[in-house]
Amino acid sequence: MSHTIHTPLTYHIDTLPLTDAAAMLASFDTLTPSDYKDGSYRLRRYSVFEYDRQAHQLVKQANTAFVQDDSLNEFQGNVARHYDDLTDATITDADFGRMMATFAKVTNLPQLSQIAVHQMRILAKDADNNAVATPEGIHQDGFDYVGVFTMARHNVTGGELFIWQNKTDDAPMAMLDPSAGDFCVINDKQLWHSAGDVTPKQSGQGYWDLFVLTACDESVK
Repeated sequence: MSHTIHTPLTYHIDTLPLTDAAAMLASFDTLTPSDYKDGSYRLRRYSVFEYDRQAHQLVKQANTAFVQDDSLNEFQGNVARHYDDLTDATITDADFGRMMATFAKVTNLPQLSQIAVHQMRILAKDADNNAVATPEGIHQDGFDYVGVFTMARHNVTGGELFIWQNKTDDAPMAMLDPSAGDFCVINDKQLWHSAGDVTPKQSGQGYWDLFVLTACDESVK
């Protein structure tokens, strides 16, 4: 794929090859549904980490609810959503560490920062019911940076990542049709993003496995 890099960062599209990710990839199979609006098909774990960019060390913080203001998320705003933490097998995987390091480098985060990680499987259950990858539509997440890292795709089409200059634009400024290893990092203060619906490519169920990372450009004291 082509590499798209903008300095200072507006958005960055690239590939991070998966070298030894068996344990991390297997952990997606253990994600479970939740009772939230999207919980039947957007399966998720969620953890917040303190990340030391120089030492490449991460420390998982106490489990907390994930909440977005309804000014940002009209679909599910002001809802305290509770998810299980990422598993130790995921966190200790070498490719997970490389993903965290890549995100911190691309965004030029401070040496000590907080990075929130959403581990997600978007299920496309059948051809008659599209899996809406971003039910909140074209949106910002309320952080400085957002990264979307694709880990696997099985029997699906769609799920394109769209980057928008403005929420009301007629067409996106950039698009990524992701394969395993592809990622996009976006300046969430400047740009907007969305994703296309996901459908099975052939009969049967399909899925898109991904991590969504968010961070603010401030140092952890």
